[in-house]
Amino acid sequence: MLFEGHAAGAHYSQAGGGSNYLCLHEEPLWNNYLNGHQSHTGSIYGVEYEVESSNIFSEINNGGYSLDDKPAPCAVCYVQRRSTVLMIPGRNQCPNGWTTEYEGYLVSQYSGPNRDRKRSSYICWDEAPEVAVGNSDENQAVVYPVEVQCGSLPCSKYISGRELTCVVCSK
Repeated sequence: MLFEGHAAGAHYSQAGGGSNYLCLHEEPLWNNYLNGHQSHTGSIYGVEYEVESSNIFSEINNGGYSLDDKPAPCAVCYVQRRSTVLMIPGRNQCPNGWTTEYEGYLVSQYSGPNRDRKRSSYICWDEAPEVAVGNSDENQAVVYPVEVQCGSLPCSKYISGRELTCVVCSK
C-alpha cells in the first residue's frame, strides 16, 4: 500500500466537475491557493455511502455498524516489478523511491447549478502550463482549478475553498 486516504468526487446534485472518483491522500500538501470560494472552479467532495435501504455490503469491517451516510476511505496500492505512472491528488510530492514527472493542480469542468453542463475527468495540470500558438477565447473545451469542499472530507486537513495540488509520479 502506498497510502490511505479519503474517497472523493463531484457533488451528486451538481452538473459539471469531475466524473471520476479519486483517492485523496490523508495528509494533503498545499501549494499556492486562493482562500475562499472562487466563482468559476471545479469542486471536489468526500464520498459517503448511501445504502440505507439497499445495503449489499458486509459491515464486518465497520464493527457491524451501518455504513449509511458515513465517509468512504480508500487506499492506493503498488505492485512491484511493473511499470507504473500514478497521479496523486492532494499532494505535490511523490512517495519515497518514486520519480516526479511533474506537479501541478487538479482541474476539471466548471461545477455549478447549470444542468446542461457535462462532467469531465479530474486531471493533473502542470503548475507552469504552456500556451499553444493562437488566440481563440472560444470557450469550447475548458478546464478550471478544483477547489476542496470539506464536510465528508475532514475540514481540519481539507480546507474549503483551497485549490487542490497534484503530482504525477513514475516507478
